[in-house]
Amino acid sequence: MFLRLAVFCFLSLNAAYSLDVMEILDRSDAAIHPPNLQGSFTMTLTSKRGDTRVTKVIAYQKKKDENREDRLFLFTFPPSVKGTGLLVHSYFDRGTDRMWIYLPAVGKIKRVNLSVSGGGYFMGSDFTYSDLISSNREDFRYDLIGDGKVNGQDCYVIRRQGKTRGLQRKYGYSREEHFIRKSDFVPVKIVFYDMAGDLLKELSVLKVHRMGTYSYPSQVRMENKQTGHKSEIVFEDLQSPDDIPDEYFTHRYLQNY
Repeated sequence: MFLRLAVFCFLSLNAAYSLDVMEILDRSDAAIHPPNLQGSFTMTLTSKRGDTRVTKVIAYQKKKDENREDRLFLFTFPPSVKGTGLLVHSYFDRGTDRMWIYLPAVGKIKRVNLSVSGGGYFMGSDFTYSDLISSNREDFRYDLIGDGKVNGQDCYVIRRQGKTRGLQRKYGYSREEHFIRKSDFVPVKIVFYDMAGDLLKELSVLKVHRMGTYSYPSQVRMENKQTGHKSEIVFEDLQSPDDIPDEYFTHRYLQNY
């Protein structure tokens, strides 16, 4: 009887623990994820030697429905990439995410293969294409592994890991550790580990922009701990409009902007 009771208590505690994890994730998503988002950003790449390269982008994001979210990135600087565009249709129910890039030099739209280690790196930065799109929560196992501090602020620390080795390869990481600030549920740091389990890179949220009830990370830095390369994104003119035209997220608009 004692053994059965002990087992029951252990299972109940684990169930409550798991529920706490999902509640944290839900509140974090509600805090930082407006249905529509638009603005521009400057991305600065810095090599280990200190050499820099700057890219400027106009960005749009729209939650099409409960299952789909679209994103559009239009490059305006430097001249060598001006006119390049990136279109993403991502799905929340294990649907196949789709990404296309328009290259003005050849006048063609090319499909990006997201199944290869997160689709590769975004415009030479330390962000993979998969880092930039919404992922299917059902693909991952989440564990609340403790508390932590980032810049003196209390955080929940949640480990996210693809449920299978194949899913880990799809997203490009064996696991991640997310630091979510307790005061407002904004993620302020993510630590990424490569497929061998070694520390790969670290994302830091440096500034947060308030838009009504939403708090969007407006300045972020990704640092590759293995190469010393850094990528920093700073958003300007962030807005959450009531709507963004559906036509923005089409091949026609991507090619003719």
